[in-house]
Amino acid sequence: MPAKYWLPLIVAVAVSTAMFLVTEMSYRSFADTRAEVSRGVVLQSRLLEFEKSLVDAETSQRGYLITGREDFLERFPKALERLRWLQADLRDLMADDREVREQFSDINGLVALWISAMNESIGLAHSGDFKGAIALLGAGEGESLMNRIRAALQSINALVASRIQDRSNTWQKSVDTSRTGVTIVVAVNLALIAITALLLLRDKRRAIETMDLKATYTAQLERDVESRTRELSSLSAYLQSSTEQEKAALARELHDELGGILTPAKMDLSWLQERLAADPQGEERVRRLTKLIDEGIDMKRRIIEDLRPSLLDHLGLKAALQWNVEETCKAASLECHFRLSDLVQRLPPDLEIALYRVAQECVTNVIKHAKATLVELTLERTAPGLLLVIADNGVGIGDTGAFKRMSHGLVGMRHRVHSIGGTIEIRGTPGKGTVINVCVPLESPPSS
Repeated sequence: MPAKYWLPLIVAVAVSTAMFLVTEMSYRSFADTRAEVSRGVVLQSRLLEFEKSLVDAETSQRGYLITGREDFLERFPKALERLRWLQADLRDLMADDREVREQFSDINGLVALWISAMNESIGLAHSGDFKGAIALLGAGEGESLMNRIRAALQSINALVASRIQDRSNTWQKSVDTSRTGVTIVVAVNLALIAITALLLLRDKRRAIETMDLKATYTAQLERDVESRTRELSSLSAYLQSSTEQEKAALARELHDELGGILTPAKMDLSWLQERLAADPQGEERVRRLTKLIDEGIDMKRRIIEDLRPSLLDHLGLKAALQWNVEETCKAASLECHFRLSDLVQRLPPDLEIALYRVAQECVTNVIKHAKATLVELTLERTAPGLLLVIADNGVGIGDTGAFKRMSHGLVGMRHRVHSIGGTIEIRGTPGKGTVINVCVPLESPPSS
């Protein structure tokens, strides 16, 4: 590297290092000043609380002496307890300040006398001598002590405020000095940067052509990636649509073919059962065959419903979702709640099957991974479109292990939702469950 480049950099580094050392020293001074100011502010706050506790105790005493109500007397020891805690806290805060500590020591002596006077009046009232207690109160000893305590607290507050102001002024001066130094360093560095920039300008011009070539190549790569992404998304949507069509065709074929086989077979078995009523062995075999055929019919129905739910084609998305989730949760011993809006009517077939599969995948993930006891499903029509919400009270998808186990299912749900122009949001809180929101825009607004 030529000297014309590194020499200004060395000067800039030297100047910056010197300024860094000065700034570090200033920062330490700032930190000490800030700590002292913070202690002063806390001390003032505690002194205000201390005075408030005195007032609370005095109010409780006077309220009890005047009214004789026990609820005033109950607040008196609480106020004294708070007062003792504040005394201990203030002693800790004043540990490094001898002058303030000595003044507060005098205040503690006055407080002890003041508490003694109040206890004496309360003792008279507690024994039934309220007149004597009022007379003692009217003697003015407690009021005199309180005035002296307040005057002493004001003196300490004034001393602390004066010190805070002094520290703040010192802090401001240090800040001004640091700002001046930083301004000088910035000016020097800017000058050095300008010199270096002028030297680098010619080299930069030579690199412009290379940069332009790289930018052109990068833009072409980005266009290729976007094109491949669109192709893959389109292919994914096509494959999902084709899969659903194939499932529907297979379901119809199974229904027609197996129905045409199993139904006549069962009718023939019923005919045989009537003819073999006198033969115990034959009747038992017929019953066994009837049971097997019934199981085959149930299996056919389950397979067809898994391939293409008939409720979805005949009654729509609401009925199909409610039936599927209820049956699935019942088999897994899960409680399920529904909130299905009456505004949701029949939807386009591709939209219904996509939302049905998303809900099916969500419930399957809950059963496999969430360790939940409750599933809540919401389907409603909103201004943005159709909203599908599936929530559970399980471990939450925030668990990394659970997220990895369910990642393929989640990616599949995202592709399916995006293929119908919708959005999906997954929020999980460890230990509190997972909420999946699916929103699909609809052409027409909801009718009231």
